[in-house]
Amino acid sequence: MSRWSALLVIVLMMTMTGCDPQLNLAGAYIPAWLACTVSALFVFWLCHLVFLKTGLLPYLKPLVVVYAALIVFLSCLCWLLFFATR
Repeated sequence: MSRWSALLVIVLMMTMTGCDPQLNLAGAYIPAWLACTVSALFVFWLCHLVFLKTGLLPYLKPLVVVYAALIVFLSCLCWLLFFATR
């Protein structure tokens, strides 16, 4: 990567930092993506319990890929439901 393209990437990243919505929780500003990830991990834990109870766990292969995809899906779904604007 050349110096100019690296500089362009850095400048673009610095100008896009204000685009992220933030949540005010007890006086601390938390990025919305972090709240979505934490909520997705909680829902993922519930899904894991459902997989255990229903006996679907042995059929989910490879487990690491399935679980990673499920967490990404749930996080994006949370973002779309609560923070997407039209």
